[in-house]
Amino acid sequence: MIKPLTSLRFLFALMVFGDHLQFFDFAQYPQFKEWHYSVIGEGFIGVSFFFILSGFILSLNYDDRLLSRKVSFREFWVARIARVYPLHLLTLLLALVLEIANTEQASDFFADPAASVVAFLANAALIHSFVPDPNYFFAYNAPSWSISDEMFFYFAFPFIILLFIRNKALLRYSFLLFLAIPAFMYFSPGQGHHKYLYINPFFRIVDFVLGIFLHQVYKAGYLGRLYRSRAGATAMELLSVGAFVAVFHYHNYVPVVYRYSCYYWVPMALVIFSFAHSRGYISALLSGKALVLLGEISFSFYLIHQLVIRYVVSRNDVYDFVEDSYVLTGVIFVISLGLSYLLHKYVEIPCNRYLKEKYRHSRFAAAPTVEAPTAAAEPVPTA
Repeated sequence: MIKPLTSLRFLFALMVFGDHLQFFDFAQYPQFKEWHYSVIGEGFIGVSFFFILSGFILSLNYDDRLLSRKVSFREFWVARIARVYPLHLLTLLLALVLEIANTEQASDFFADPAASVVAFLANAALIHSFVPDPNYFFAYNAPSWSISDEMFFYFAFPFIILLFIRNKALLRYSFLLFLAIPAFMYFSPGQGHHKYLYINPFFRIVDFVLGIFLHQVYKAGYLGRLYRSRAGATAMELLSVGAFVAVFHYHNYVPVVYRYSCYYWVPMALVIFSFAHSRGYISALLSGKALVLLGEISFSFYLIHQLVIRYVVSRNDVYDFVEDSYVLTGVIFVISLGLSYLLHKYVEIPCNRYLKEKYRHSRFAAAPTVEAPTAAAEPVPTA
């Protein structure tokens, strides 16, 4: 476990949470409108961070094992399914219950039950992000679109490792892929930016691949001497955070299509690279037990928070328990955090262990099996 990176998962999950606070009346809360314009509304970049970090952590934990055949493709895929599916399916069922229980949404659901069932099955199979229609990729539990992307990345990961890591020539010229993305964005039609360039996994896999390549730089020890001392490592951590803050500060001057991914590539890569060394004073701060625990429950938080927002806001609209939207946000956050801990402890961890143990003793398991360690810092975002 790389503790600082685990803690950072929760900080970026908070950005996604903030972006989903869309029940505020801007006319009544002008200060929140300003915050939304300058900071909170950019929360979707949390997903980009998760995708890059996911590639980095999976490469750190698995590339040598896959190349040496200590872990088979099948073992890798089973471990990834066990990691994400139980919680995804549970929150999907909760979303279905909430949708049917809500009178207005229930009428939409039953207006075209065939389409609703197809969207539900696409969500259950984690293929809904491939469909460029918000009625699919945002159906039921909307944040799960990024889990759909992640599942595609998981399937592709062993092939990416074999293709690029074994072939040094491809690895050497891979920078052309990242140069091509901004050009593709520039010439792409504006009306399709969100559903194709932000949602679709065929495009977002570039963020994931960036994380894999970043790990190759980390593994090769480039710039490693800058992190040998505590002071040097702290300076690099401050530099990476400063670069991220500076780029973030000027985001409103950049078209949103670039901010979906490539605009933040460099500062995010610097942050991940610096804190992966875990040698500076900021890393020590981020390695505290409370922050690490928050990072560990961030996947549960990510998948449950919008369902909590939807339910609490709908009940508050009916019964008017809380008038102040800031107080309502606090209530939603506390409930989401509490449920995240319970889901992590009683659903995510036990189901993960059970499914991997079940596979290990099944006739499909390779012999002998070598279980790869769980990537504790792996995010399975993303808004």
